[in-house]
Amino acid sequence: MNQWIFLVAKRYFLSPRRGSSPVPTFLSVLGIAAGVMTLCTVLGVMNGFQYSTIEAILELNSYHLRLSGDLEDPSLWARVKKVPNVRSAFPFSDMETLIQGSFSDPMICTLRFLPLDILQVDPSLQKMLTLIEGSFDLTDPKGILLGAELSKYLGVRVGDTVKLLLREGEVHTLSFQMEPFTVKGIWKSEYYEYDAGWGFVSFPSSRSKIPVTMGIKLVNRFEDESVRRGLMKIVPPTVKVTSWREYNRAIFGALRMEKTVMMILITLIFLVVGGNIYRSQQRHISERIEEIAVLRAMGASRTDIQSVFVLEGAFIGLLGAGIGSTLGFFLSGRINEVFRVTERVVNTLFSLVNLSLRISLFSPANFYISEVRAIIPLGEAFLIALFAVCSTTLAAFLASYRVSSIYPVEVLRYE
Repeated sequence: MNQWIFLVAKRYFLSPRRGSSPVPTFLSVLGIAAGVMTLCTVLGVMNGFQYSTIEAILELNSYHLRLSGDLEDPSLWARVKKVPNVRSAFPFSDMETLIQGSFSDPMICTLRFLPLDILQVDPSLQKMLTLIEGSFDLTDPKGILLGAELSKYLGVRVGDTVKLLLREGEVHTLSFQMEPFTVKGIWKSEYYEYDAGWGFVSFPSSRSKIPVTMGIKLVNRFEDESVRRGLMKIVPPTVKVTSWREYNRAIFGALRMEKTVMMILITLIFLVVGGNIYRSQQRHISERIEEIAVLRAMGASRTDIQSVFVLEGAFIGLLGAGIGSTLGFFLSGRINEVFRVTERVVNTLFSLVNLSLRISLFSPANFYISEVRAIIPLGEAFLIALFAVCSTTLAAFLASYRVSSIYPVEVLRYE
């Protein structure tokens, strides 16, 4: 590209023609900045919610890999733990049953049977759970750890007794009875489904023989396929290896679709701004038709003139994307403060006009999390900025086609 093209484009962008208004260019930059800022902030908050959900599911429920089937061979557990990238491996079992407090109706509960030394084997479990009352004690075969919401529904606290419906004999037995368990601890995971329907017990607390599954956590969960292939080589054919991608395909697919639809809706802002830039550049070309004719008479080609206006559109996109990305990262990092300030301002305005209405943009009681977490991967931020620049550049390129209809002789004939 000739140097004069860059200089002319820079001059056109920074200094509007005498008698013309810089407002269209300013509004174009402002529109791109608003779109990038909105998209970065919304995706950051959405990523925060989704990553928290995914982390809770993988650390508390599905784990990164599962081994099910014939796990009776003691040497199998030792071989699994030696596989590269395996952080921890431990047995667990799930059972759907009924639980009842002293003054509550029976309700469905998921019992997760864990080994006594689960906190030593899997330290990340303790990081995911917040103990509200009691302790994480599984040594009592008749002790149970309840989720915070489940304990509220049952109306129990630490030291109270609940009853569980359990089998009396082997797994195929159809004889059940209600057995008493003492609440040893109450925990909270900030994932409502688990807090409202889960309880932890130790393996000895069940008198029925239930199927055991091996839960495996990895150092890097994205290397699950390579670890899975390695495990397939050392486990017998009767053992099935399932990764977190297969086990959570439905919910993770829904989260991905939700994010994709949100991105499509917000990127419509760029189409609107692109249309504004298209009209603005067409008007810009009409205002500078004499200058274009002079450049053409001096030997500039149509492509050179088009490049000037395309480059001007790129400048608009780059400036808007830069401002929008900066504001987006700033707002995402302080989204909780933004919510609090906005609530305070709006509620103050309501009080000034004597309205008793009060709003709460974010309440831990409603959303079941203590604060909003925003995460913006650099790759996504780059794609957002790139799309903004491409939309303005494309709009300027389409508008610059009018240059081909300008003939220097006709424009300069009476000048």
